[in-house]
Amino acid sequence: MYKTSVITDEISQDLPFAARVAREYGLQGLEIRSVNEKNPFQMNADDLRFVKQIADDSGLEICCVSSPMFKCSLDDLETRRAHMDSFRRMMDTMHSWNTKLIRCFNFFNLHDGGKRTPEIVDAFQPVADIAEDAGVTVVLESEPSVNAVNIAELVKFFKAVGRREIGAVYDPGNEAVDVTAPLPYPDGYELLKPYIRHVHVKDMLRGEIETPALIGEGTVDFHGVFAALKRDKYNGWCSLETHYRMKRLSDEDLVRPQGSSFSEGGYEASRLYLDRLRDVYHWMEEN
Repeated sequence: MYKTSVITDEISQDLPFAARVAREYGLQGLEIRSVNEKNPFQMNADDLRFVKQIADDSGLEICCVSSPMFKCSLDDLETRRAHMDSFRRMMDTMHSWNTKLIRCFNFFNLHDGGKRTPEIVDAFQPVADIAEDAGVTVVLESEPSVNAVNIAELVKFFKAVGRREIGAVYDPGNEAVDVTAPLPYPDGYELLKPYIRHVHVKDMLRGEIETPALIGEGTVDFHGVFAALKRDKYNGWCSLETHYRMKRLSDEDLVRPQGSSFSEGGYEASRLYLDRLRDVYHWMEEN
């Protein structure tokens, strides 16, 4: 049976507050994307100790580091070097946090039909080497702004990179933006299943514009998703990534979720999500 968590900045930049909400709903973990306006690569030693202390005091695991790794241009060598340096430093933190997963991307979409895929694959070999030495797994998701624009492209990338240290975040909501992609469930799930190491839970309306929806009002069949995860004995994490707000976020905040402008309205929206996940989807109940 999978374990449940929430990406904390979907509730608040205030980590103790987000942790209290997670405990109220019986969640088991926290996923860290931004706290007090900083992503994990921007945190100093005091920040990192603070995150660990709040998780420990709350009795919650830190399930995943949602880093901005390689959400940049392939040709931006300065940012790539900075990300690699931060990634190396993060390995020690992941050990202290007892965290095995770190989220990454495969660069902003080049719209080149895959011509530079060999360069992207080469860029991930040292990433996989560092992850192997540290005993962690790098997880990537399909997302409309990056080269793994949908699940089919993500699977092609995994086959090309060929490293067991690199796996998938199954984020079916991200598929809704690509109207040419197969349905995120069941088609996308079955295609990605051999690579799934982590799951994000958010719903989206089908269409070319990214439009977050309250779960059950978008494209994704989450009744089917949760049933399949239980049937297939997935024992990783399902992490709430609300994105939905009663007042729509700007396109910039959706592309780069971090900080107070993104978190605004997240508490109210996440409670609606968690209520439905508990009362309608019974996501924490075994079959």
